[in-house]
Amino acid sequence: ETWRPRGFVTMASKDKKKAGKKSDVDDGEEPLQAVLLADSFRKRMAPITYTNPKILLPIANVPIIEYTLELLVSAGVKELFIVCCSHADKIQQYVSESESCKQFAVSIIVAPQAKSMGAALREVDSRGKIRGDFILVNGDVVSNIKVEPALIAHKKRREEEKNKDAILTMVFKTCNPRQRVSFFEEEDIALAINPDTKQLVHYQGMNRRGLQIDVHRFEASPHVQARYDLEYAHVSICSPEVLCLFTDEFDWQDLHNDFVPGVMYSEILSYQIYTHTASEGYSGRVVSLHSYGAVTRDIIHRWSYPLVPDVNLFCDTSYEYFHPGVYKEAGVSLAQSCSLGEDTVIGSKTSVGERAVIKDSVIGRGCSIGAGTVIEGCFIYPNVTIGPDCTITGSIICEDVNVGSGVKVETNCVLGGGVVISADMTISEGQRVTLAGRPKDDGHDDDDDFGDDDVDNEAKEEEMETDVKVVGPDGKGRLWSPDEDELEAKIAMLVMATNKEISSDEEVNDEEDGDKDDEDGPAMLPFEEEIQDIVRRGVEEGVNPDNIAMEVNGRKFAHDKGFGDCFAQILRTIMYTMPETTSRKEAFASAKKLTTQWKGLLQKFGRSDTDQLLGIEALESFVMDEKWTMHKLMMPILKALYDEDIVGDNAILDWAAEAGKRDAVGKALVAECKQLIEYLEEDDEDDDDDDDDDDEE
Repeated sequence: ETWRPRGFVTMASKDKKKAGKKSDVDDGEEPLQAVLLADSFRKRMAPITYTNPKILLPIANVPIIEYTLELLVSAGVKELFIVCCSHADKIQQYVSESESCKQFAVSIIVAPQAKSMGAALREVDSRGKIRGDFILVNGDVVSNIKVEPALIAHKKRREEEKNKDAILTMVFKTCNPRQRVSFFEEEDIALAINPDTKQLVHYQGMNRRGLQIDVHRFEASPHVQARYDLEYAHVSICSPEVLCLFTDEFDWQDLHNDFVPGVMYSEILSYQIYTHTASEGYSGRVVSLHSYGAVTRDIIHRWSYPLVPDVNLFCDTSYEYFHPGVYKEAGVSLAQSCSLGEDTVIGSKTSVGERAVIKDSVIGRGCSIGAGTVIEGCFIYPNVTIGPDCTITGSIICEDVNVGSGVKVETNCVLGGGVVISADMTISEGQRVTLAGRPKDDGHDDDDDFGDDDVDNEAKEEEMETDVKVVGPDGKGRLWSPDEDELEAKIAMLVMATNKEISSDEEVNDEEDGDKDDEDGPAMLPFEEEIQDIVRRGVEEGVNPDNIAMEVNGRKFAHDKGFGDCFAQILRTIMYTMPETTSRKEAFASAKKLTTQWKGLLQKFGRSDTDQLLGIEALESFVMDEKWTMHKLMMPILKALYDEDIVGDNAILDWAAEAGKRDAVGKALVAECKQLIEYLEEDDEDDDDDDDDDDEE
């Protein structure tokens, strides 16, 4: 299905009389093409995306796709293919009305059955419209990076250097690893690059400990740079062979996990992947609520200039910048006693009542904010009505929501489109309220028809449409609970809100609580409780270790903890799931089985010797528990962890040296592990001797 804007004249029709002659666009060359993926094939922003495609969600009151289109315009793209799988009708309508889209010859490819990037690109290939090198970009990218140098380098390799095997150039940008915030595997990558040719030699997600490169990779590339300071900018220059490979390799679903390693490590294919590192510019992608807030803040702070509100590049906006950090459109009505704080964007036809306070927030067009209401760290979509004396913090309020007077919405909540909250209700932290059901095709990958069970579920959902306990007697909406494929939506929370300052009264209360803890024993930290609950539930229910890791990562960032803190709690909790037994042999077997079964999860967090040392120390409390101390499990568990490459010899020896000096308990545990420690020490000495022999030679 192909659509073109009304009144748009394609180059083919314009030059109809000049048969056999090339268009004069781009100096006689074929017009540059681009493929824009309108879907991310994830459900990390549910339930917001139940009613709207993600690329049409507003960032600083401008649909996300507008930023991506501006990137393509600056790159010289003339012909654009937009691939959409869900909400295709809304995307088509938007494109037909968008002034930005009239800068391209636009074709919309509707592929409702495509559930992955690979399937979407196979659909593009089947249309036979790609004639040469093209730009591949996600539709949720905000970037002012210059793509032209990557295009020139790609073309030079293929045409001037006659390297037809160079089929993909991935664009990266530099970043500080310490500032990297990675909730999902594809965000945390390490590379190895040939610094002379820029060819990609190695590519991996950092879910394993350290950079692990096959030494055979150095045979063809003796000079290699290992890089952990690069982030993928979600833009690539592709040759048509990329589409052909996705078609031929039908099981390739993803660029990072399938295509890149499939090409690089193939013993049959001779194709090559290259990199281009942007020397300057901003690039961010909206993949979750966390990145949604982070990218918005970057725009407000002008890191993405000229992609900032007051330049008014997009749509029909009319923003002006006011000190300190306020962007306001024409036609906003502000009461004399209201207050707009820094980092605030407010759209036209919005009214703000007396004594209302707004800061660190984006307010859409046509909203009404009642008197005495406080809004901090929020996204308020268009046409929202908020009554007087409300408090809304760090949340997203979608379009056409009506919030009654005196309502309190706590941090990290979402009110979906059309939801109504009655007066004086409280929406508790983390709750998501929706009026819409899941899209029809969700969970029906193989068959779009509904069976009897589906009819029953649909009827049940109708009955649950409004939960008065949540939204109040006059409200509309119900609590959202994620399906199994929507669990990622709960990981990366919104982070627009600033940290609340602690008052002196709260400090006093904390001190009193601390005294009470000293009397009754130390209280369990919320972080520890959360990790233990996630892991215990995962072990008992047999949850995929990758899903457990994602949940743990989310809590790690929320509590500002390290990998070692997580490793310690995960290891200890896994061991506590062992069934009680009076048999030492059965206890040994259970510990070994758990270690092997959850090896992958443990390795994701025990990345360094320091991380592993924290885990061993946490293990002490388990083996000294009165239920297990008689079995003397310290050495068997340590040996199992060592055999499975979960902890290394350095961590064990460091623990032994420290615990042996600590107290009687530590000395007893070290003595219990004497045989293993001596073995590791001898092994270290043998390695040292081998090194000395090599030096002498």
